[in-house]
Amino acid sequence: MKMLRTTWAIIAFAVAGGAFVLFFAVWRQSASGHVNEGQWVVAAAIGVLALGSWVWPVVVYRGAESEAFNMDEGFFVILALLVPPLLMLGTLALATVVAQAARRRPVVKSAFNAGQVLIAAGLGLAVSRSIAGPDRSLTAGQVAAVFLGVGVYFVVNSILVASVVVSMGTTWKEFTNDLPIQVTLAGAGALVGAVLALAIQAHLWALALAGPGLVLERRLISARFAALYDRARMEGLYEVTLEANRGLRQQAVLETILGSVRQLLRSPGATLTPDDPGPDQLAAPIAVANQQQWLVASGRRRDEPFDNADRSLLRALAAVGSAALSNAQLYQQVQLERERLSSITLNIGEGVCAISADGRLTFVNRAAADMMEPPLPNVTIDDLVNGGALTAPDFLLAPAFEAMRTGQAIRKHDALFRGKNGDTIPVAYTASAIMTDGTPSGAVITFRDITERKAFEDELHQHAFYDSLTGLANRRLLVERLEQALRRSALDGQTHALIFVDVDRFKSINDSLGHVTGDDLLVAIAARMKGAVRSHDLLARFGGDEFVVLLQDVAGVEVAVAAARRICAAVEHPMVLPDGYELVASVSVGIALTEPGKTADDVLRNADVAMYEAKIKGGGGIYRVFDQAAMGSRSSERLQIEADLRKGLERDELEVHYQPFYSLHDRRIVGAEALVRWRHPTHGLISPMRFIPMAEETGLILPLGGYVLDQACRQVRTIRERLNVDLPISVNLSPRQFQESGLLSQVEAALAANGVPSELLIFEITETMVMEDLSGAREVMKKLNRLGVPLAIDDFGTGHSSLAYLKQFPVHEVKVDRAFIQGVAESRVDLAIVRAIIDLAHAMGISAVAEGVETEDQAAELTMLGCPVGQGFFFSQPLPVEEFGELLIRHFARSADRPAGTDQRGRAKAADQSPTLANRAFVQPGRI
Repeated sequence: MKMLRTTWAIIAFAVAGGAFVLFFAVWRQSASGHVNEGQWVVAAAIGVLALGSWVWPVVVYRGAESEAFNMDEGFFVILALLVPPLLMLGTLALATVVAQAARRRPVVKSAFNAGQVLIAAGLGLAVSRSIAGPDRSLTAGQVAAVFLGVGVYFVVNSILVASVVVSMGTTWKEFTNDLPIQVTLAGAGALVGAVLALAIQAHLWALALAGPGLVLERRLISARFAALYDRARMEGLYEVTLEANRGLRQQAVLETILGSVRQLLRSPGATLTPDDPGPDQLAAPIAVANQQQWLVASGRRRDEPFDNADRSLLRALAAVGSAALSNAQLYQQVQLERERLSSITLNIGEGVCAISADGRLTFVNRAAADMMEPPLPNVTIDDLVNGGALTAPDFLLAPAFEAMRTGQAIRKHDALFRGKNGDTIPVAYTASAIMTDGTPSGAVITFRDITERKAFEDELHQHAFYDSLTGLANRRLLVERLEQALRRSALDGQTHALIFVDVDRFKSINDSLGHVTGDDLLVAIAARMKGAVRSHDLLARFGGDEFVVLLQDVAGVEVAVAAARRICAAVEHPMVLPDGYELVASVSVGIALTEPGKTADDVLRNADVAMYEAKIKGGGGIYRVFDQAAMGSRSSERLQIEADLRKGLERDELEVHYQPFYSLHDRRIVGAEALVRWRHPTHGLISPMRFIPMAEETGLILPLGGYVLDQACRQVRTIRERLNVDLPISVNLSPRQFQESGLLSQVEAALAANGVPSELLIFEITETMVMEDLSGAREVMKKLNRLGVPLAIDDFGTGHSSLAYLKQFPVHEVKVDRAFIQGVAESRVDLAIVRAIIDLAHAMGISAVAEGVETEDQAAELTMLGCPVGQGFFFSQPLPVEEFGELLIRHFARSADRPAGTDQRGRAKAADQSPTLANRAFVQPGRI
C-alpha cells in the first residue's frame, strides 16, 4: 500500500525516538553499574514470554473484525521493577524485532513497532523512576509508580498506533471502538505482572511460575473471548436464519447468506460459484434454483486460518440458505399462482364476492362492485374487506347460507340482485361453500349480469312468437293460446271464437308493385285490425296475407260477427303506404266457434273453410260463419278446381316459369328454379297457392310433379344446345313425391330421355318433409345422392329440423327463407340468424342461397355476410320459358365478353369448357 507523507513522518519519528531512547538508556546504564545474574535470568525469561506474546497474540473478535492484543503491560511491570532500564528496553526491543521477523512482517512495520515499543517503554519507565527510584526491596510506592508508568506506556503506544492508522484513513471512532477492551486487558496484565514481580523479587525460583501463570492468564482471556465470539456467531446464525426466511426472494436470500459469511466468518471475499472448489478453499454446497452451487469463504487474513468451527458454520449457513431458497421458490410459485388467480378474479367480467360463516362480506372484486351496491361506502375493493362488521346484503346471504348448509354448489340462472341506486339487475349466480377441515367456513358467490342475455332472449321470444313484419303474434303463439283456451273450455264450458281474415287480391299487389309494397300493405292492415279488436283479444298474422283473431270467452256468435264487421270496415278506408301508394284493401273473413271435442286444428280448419266460403262469394268485406252442415265437406268450387286440374294436366294447361339465381359476387346467372303455373282457360293464370295444396291432397301432385321434372330437364338440354352453357335447374319435390317409391326410376328416365347430366338437376325439399320420417327420408336422399342429383333444403330456418340430423344427410345446399332475408338489412336478430345459417353452411362444406332478395341493401348485406347466391324480385321475377330464354341469351352474350369460367360458386360454365359441373357440393340453386 502506498503510504502518505504523514504516515512516513510518524514512522520516522517512531524509529528515531526508539533509537534515541535506546541510546539514552545505554548512556545511563554505563553510569549506573553492572547487571547481576538474577536480572539476566529475569530479562531472558520475560523476553521469551514477550516474544511468544508477540508471535501468538490474544485475538479478540468483534463482528467481522479481529484485533490482536499482546498484553505487554505485564512484561513492562516485571521488567520495570526487577531489571535495569537498558536491559528492560533491550529485552522488549529484541523480543519485538524477533517476533516481527517470525511473523514475516514488512521491515517498515517492524521498525515502527520496535520504535513504538521503545518510546512507550522509555517514557513509561522515565515517569515511574521519576516518582519512585529503584531500591533493594520493592515498596508500595515503586509499585504505584510502575502502574503510573504502565498508564504512560499504554497511552503512548495507543497514540503512536492511532496516528499511523488515522493517517492511512481509519477514523478515530473506529480506532476507539475497542479502547475499553484494550484498557481492561492492559490493567489485567499490569496486575498479574505486579504480583509476579513481587513473587520473583522474594524468590527467584518463582520465575518458573511466571511462564505458566502468564500462559494461563492468556488462555483464560482467550477462552472468555472465544466463548463470547461463539455466542455471537450462534446469535448471528439465528438472525441469518430469520432474515433469510423473511426475504422470500432468491436475490434477497443470497445477499443475506453472503453477507453473513462475510461477517460471521470474517471473509470479505465470500462468493457463490457453480465451479467445484479447490482443496485449499473453505466451501459448502448450496442448492440454488434446483442446481448445486458452492458457497465459498475467502479473503480472511493470512494469520487467521479457517478451522473446523468455521467449516461447520459455513455448512450451517449453506443449509440455511438452501432451505430459505427452497422456501423462497415455493413462495414465489404460490405468489405467482395467487397473483394469477387474483388477476383473473379481479379482472373477469363476472362478479365475485366472499362471505364468511357469520355472514360478513370479506371480498368484492371490481365487476361485483360495478354491478351491485356495496353494503357500506368504505368496502375495500380488490382485497379483503377490513374493519367493521360488513354484513352481506340479503340477496347474497340467502344463496351463501344455502351453499354452506348443503355443502353443494347452488346455481340459479335467473335471479335478481340489488344494483346501483336500488335498481334490480337480472343475474345468473353460483354459490359454493368454502370447506375448512370438513366444515364450511364461508362461501364464494360468482355472478354475472344477464341483462343483455335477457334482452336477447326477449328478442328471440319476440321473434319466435311474434311476426317480424307486423309485430303481431305469429301462428305458433296463436295455436298455443288457442289450445290453452280449449283446455280451459273443457273445464269451465266457455266458448271461444276464431276469426280468419284473408286479404283479397294480395298476390296481384305483390306481383305488380313488388313485395316491399306488399309488406307495407300488410303492416297497414295489421295496424287497422289492431284498432278494431279488443285489447285482450289476440290478433295474429297466420302467414302470408292471412290474419287470425282469437276471441276468448264470448257470449255467442254475435260477438264474433260484430268484431268481423269492425275489421272489414277498418280496412276499407284508404291507406297511404310509405312509398307513396294509396291503396284500399278488402278482406274475406271466416268465423268459427269452439265446440267440445274439437282440436285447435279443427277450429282453424273450420274458420279457414268459412273464410274460403266468403272468398267464393266475392270477398270484399264479406264474412261467413262456419256451418257444419253446409261447409263440412269440400266446397263445390274446390271440386270444380280438382276436375279442371285433371283436365289441365291432359290439355297441357300447366306452364313452367323460371326464376334465375344470381351470383351475389358478380351478378351472373348461375342457375334457375322451375315454378309451375296453371293457365286456366276461363280463370286465366291461377296461383299455385290455390291448386298445389289441393293437388297434394288428391294425389294429382304426382303427375303434376312429373310434368315439371320433365320440363325442367328439357329446359336444361335446350340451354346446353342453344347457348353451350351448363345451367342447373332446381325442382321442388312435394311430400307426396318424396315418399313415392317410383321417384328414382322417374328421375332416371327423365335424365336419360333428355341426355342431361344428373348434377344439372337439383331437388329442393323442405325441413318438414325430412323430419316427418327421418329414416325413410335418409334412405331416399342417399339414393338420390348416389344417382348424382344434388339436394337442397328449402325455406331453411322455418321448420323444426335438428342440426344433429342435418349434418347426417347428403345435403348440398341450404336456402335461407325470405322471412329472414326481409329484415337482414334492418333487424339485428335477422342479421344474426342469416349469418349463423351462412356460417353453418360453410362449416358443413355446403352452399347457402338467399331467397326473397328484393332490395339492393339486402343484396349488399348478404354479399358482406359471404352468401354466394341470391334469388328474388330484385334480380328477376319468375319468367315464362320464352322470356327466360331471351334473358339467358342477353346475359350470356354479355358474359362472353368476360373471361370464361365460373363465378365464385362455380354454378354455370360454358359447356365447351366444363361439360358437367365440378364440385357439386358448392353448386346450388334456390327459390322464393
